[in-house]
Amino acid sequence: MKIDLHLHSHLSDGEDSVATLVSKIKAAELDIFALTDHDRTDGWAEAAKLALNNGLTFIPGVEITTEGRAQDSNGVIHPFGVHLLAYLPDPNNTELQGLLESNRNSRIIRTKKFVDRIQVDIPELTFELVESIAEAGSTLGRPDIARALVRLGVVASVDEAFKGKDEQLGILSKHNLKYYVPNSAPFVLDVIAIVRKAGGVPVIAHPLARTGSEDEQPDTFPRANFIAMVEAGLLGLETSHSEVKPSTKIILDEFAKEFGLITTGSSDYHGLKTKEKNPLGLFMTDLEMLKRIITAGTGTAPTLSHPL
Repeated sequence: MKIDLHLHSHLSDGEDSVATLVSKIKAAELDIFALTDHDRTDGWAEAAKLALNNGLTFIPGVEITTEGRAQDSNGVIHPFGVHLLAYLPDPNNTELQGLLESNRNSRIIRTKKFVDRIQVDIPELTFELVESIAEAGSTLGRPDIARALVRLGVVASVDEAFKGKDEQLGILSKHNLKYYVPNSAPFVLDVIAIVRKAGGVPVIAHPLARTGSEDEQPDTFPRANFIAMVEAGLLGLETSHSEVKPSTKIILDEFAKEFGLITTGSSDYHGLKTKEKNPLGLFMTDLEMLKRIITAGTGTAPTLSHPL
């Protein structure tokens, strides 16, 4: 079976409506998918209904913005971005929903700060424009600003907004200190505990990777931090992902085997205009690993169209 457990709709920073996304999933001949919009679960009901109508199995999920904290040999703490995939949590859990709402509000504040800084040089960029391009009520992020910059003709593509062109630093790059606004996110160990209390299965998304919309990760494997996450209740690692280097994947797979963690693979699909190198089904999850997720997840039920 073809299983892709990391997909985004326009409820966060994806391009497609849930309905369009499901139709593309069907056309791509996937069997099982998870909707993992950033910091929100409100697309689940529609995704579940459409999955049944199309003979697909749906795994409810959410990608939560968190912060890791690595300590160097001098005792200095270095924060780094950690996106945590949570599968099958209870969507009505009060603590979880409070966390997700807080994260969504932080994203709005961050987006406004980004726009304010960029507006000094590009006055036609406004928060209202960014909002108008994003789906109403969606989780805002840097890709929405990037789309606004494309609309204004400042950059040719979303990718160019992050990576730049002809050795010019991307406007939205983490390294563009003139404009960059760091994330404000909760501590990953606390979030893992909340997800587990909500009956969810926490899996680190694209660990130790740097994508166009992510904060930079540590240069070396912070083993102590990963052990701390396992001790806090982490159950898996997304080791097969376009942004996870082959050398890093080896380390992650070995760590997962050592601690008995679930390993997953996915496309992290946002739409090919946003992530042109991340088509549906680019990487996939083994059926046995999915079964482990379903067994461990007690917060909500998957929508099954296949015997598992």
